[in-house]
Parts: sequence; C-alpha cells; structure tokens
Amino acid sequence: MDQLCIRDQMIPYEERRSARYRRVTLTILEDRLRITAPKNVSAKQLKELLLTKQEWILKSWLKNQDRQKPPAEYHDGQQFLYQGENLELRIQRHKRKMLRVSPEGQVLRVYIPEDLPVQAWVPNIQAALISWYKDQARKVLQDKLDKQAKRMEVTFQTFRLKAQKTRWGSCSSKRNINLNWRIIMAPDEVIDYVIIHELAHLTYLNHSVQFWERVAQFMPEYKQWRKWLKDHGQKLSV
Repeated sequence: MDQLCIRDQMIPYEERRSARYRRVTLTILEDRLRITAPKNVSAKQLKELLLTKQEWILKSWLKNQDRQKPPAEYHDGQQFLYQGENLELRIQRHKRKMLRVSPEGQVLRVYIPEDLPVQAWVPNIQAALISWYKDQARKVLQDKLDKQAKRMEVTFQTFRLKAQKTRWGSCSSKRNINLNWRIIMAPDEVIDYVIIHELAHLTYLNHSVQFWERVAQFMPEYKQWRKWLKDHGQKLSV
C-alpha cells in the first residue's frame, strides 16, 4: 500500500479507478485514505489534487486517529495476537521513506523511517499494524470462507472486511458476508466458528433452534469457541 507523507505523518492510501466513478473522491478510513477516480483522470491530476488537499487530509486523518484512542505507546517486546499465536513487537529504524511491517517467525517487526519524529510514532505504527492485519485477513478469511462454503454447500455473493466495534460478522439478505478484520487475531477454531456462523445464516437468517443445529452440524464444539470469543474478544486489538 502506498503512503503519503504530510508534515512527518505517514498516511497509507489506496487508489481505486472505475468507469463508474464520475468524480474524484477522498475518504478517510480507519487505517488508510481511499482515493476513487474515473479512469480518464491522469496520475498527474491526482497528484495535484492530493497536494491541494493536504491540509484537509492531515486534519481529517488526525481527527480520525484521535477517535480511535490509540495506546499510549508501542514498545519492543509488546505482544500481539495473530491466529491465536503471540507475536513479539520489535521496532527498528531504517533509511527508507516508507514505514513497513514484516513478520519474522514469532517477531512482528516494524521498520520506521529514520527521519520520522518520535512523537509521530504512535499513530503511524498503529496505522501500519492495522493495514498489515487487514492484508492478512483478506487472504486468510477469503480462503476459509471459500472452503467452508463448499463444505456447507452454500454460496455467498460478496465478502467484505469491516471494523465493527460490537460485531464479529454479519450476513445480509442479499447473501453478502461481512467479517471483522480483528478476528484474524483469534485462534483458527474461533475464526472457523465465526465463518460457519455467518454461512449458516444463508440457510436461516435468524438465530432459531434450526440455525444453531446447522452450526453444530459443521462445528459440534461451537459453544467452546463462542465462549472464547466472549471471554477474550477485547484482546483482539492493536
């Protein structure tokens, strides 16, 4: 994912182009800036727009980061969960201009540009970690969804990552599946439970006795993992 640097603040951003878009829009998300643009808008025009919108982007980004209340600090040795396993955070400066997250065995190493001020570390590290977790979640959850859907003999329309504060997943009447990206931190059995739960809604869009029987059909021990999520869900955060 590309990054903007505005007054020592690294802001990850993604660019989306489509003939359906009629104008350029900038949207501040939890972990990145999203740029949507028509296909006929040149890279030069986008660059010029970003330059003119720098003040708005930075102000909106910082306001959004404040709402998320990041931890007071990140430090070496801090533990973060990934698929139920603890990864140890290691922070290291490097000469490149980009902030990068790299898993190395049981270590989650964050490389920070040498010229990034210490006071800018917290929001930048948090944004980088969220971005990394989301990248992993897109691949792992999609694979698990496809496998479980085949096993349960159901089909869904689309899969999207979400950042709900109180929900781990949802299934719409249009057969769209949404999964909270933070679930990638939980053990595989918990992830499978959430996925089976949502896929079961493709058959029963409620929480009836029949719904829970279908969940149990594909995960007999689901109550154990549902309890794990209730007891430990608050730990699934960065």
